[in-house]
Amino acid sequence: MKFRSIAALAAASALTVTLSVTPAQAHSTNHHPQPKPPLGNITTLTDGLISPLKVAFGPHGSLLVAESFAGQLTSISKTGVKRVLVRAPGTEIAGVSHANGTTYYFQNSSPAEGVAGPAELKTIDRWGKHRTVTDLLNFEKKYNPDGKTVYGVRYVSQKCLAKAPYMQSMGELYSHPYSTAPGRDGLYVGDAGANMIVKVSDHGKVKLVKALPAERIKITKAVQAAGAQMGMVVPDCMLGLNYYAQPVPTDIEVKGSWLYYTVLPGVPGESLSKGKAYRVNLKSHRTELLAQGLSAPTGIAVDRKGNVYVSQLMGAGISKIVRGKAVTVLPAMTAADVEISGNMLAATTNALAEPPMTGNVVTARIR
Repeated sequence: MKFRSIAALAAASALTVTLSVTPAQAHSTNHHPQPKPPLGNITTLTDGLISPLKVAFGPHGSLLVAESFAGQLTSISKTGVKRVLVRAPGTEIAGVSHANGTTYYFQNSSPAEGVAGPAELKTIDRWGKHRTVTDLLNFEKKYNPDGKTVYGVRYVSQKCLAKAPYMQSMGELYSHPYSTAPGRDGLYVGDAGANMIVKVSDHGKVKLVKALPAERIKITKAVQAAGAQMGMVVPDCMLGLNYYAQPVPTDIEVKGSWLYYTVLPGVPGESLSKGKAYRVNLKSHRTELLAQGLSAPTGIAVDRKGNVYVSQLMGAGISKIVRGKAVTVLPAMTAADVEISGNMLAATTNALAEPPMTGNVVTARIR
């Protein structure tokens, strides 16, 4: 999955998002007492960030932000003071997380002339020592779990497919780790290029947790129109067929024996509110659908009570999942990520802002 293409789609939908966001403190027209909003003490901790696509709670009350397209990992203090921990221009910083004194992040290199680039897991220990743990591309090259998966239209006549051969493809050899979540027995990783979730040991051993199945989307007139907007012609002979989209994992979170994750189906699902939130039991491997109809969900977090929150990059901001529905609790433009520690919530907003606008980190207290 190429996140720069998502950035372009999100920018195109910015006006729509602006018009659809409702202020959190909107006045009621009746006189009945209204329940308190689920979030309080909402504060913009800092701004001036470039593509802050991932955020994590770090050491000593700090926040760690992946300024992904700038190739920077930045630490933000409780008072909003920024300090660059990693500067690697020309690469993408992703998958930042922190546990037990260790900071984890991925440094991804862009593919060159069709050849997949390295996807290196790196750590910074409590003394500031940097270490490269593994290159996830090596696991992808060896196993390529979705290499035999047919994406796009599967059951179609050759005559129809000949009109749009790009509507069918096999899983590519590509690793793009985008999210991490420390667990009791290793670091869990969501690979947005390989469409899989893996676990990495402290010594760099990689084990497959789940190869995600393709997400089925029925080709309707709306899908056809969305494809046309992206320069992808969907012929009429494919209307009514199923399109098996790449099940791109965009964020993961571990809570007890459950691993929560968001899926942003690849083209044509990126801009059609086809995103979903799931959880999989790490012991029984049972998978449960938590919510669907999400607009590019790219972040997921779980509070102490088991409530699930998601950030919707092309939606109305940060939402709480209530009985399978996303209820907006923090309206924001291009909200890329959400994290929770105790009763504190942190989110990145304006994540795809174009200069002179910049991205922000917003914090709030969960009531």
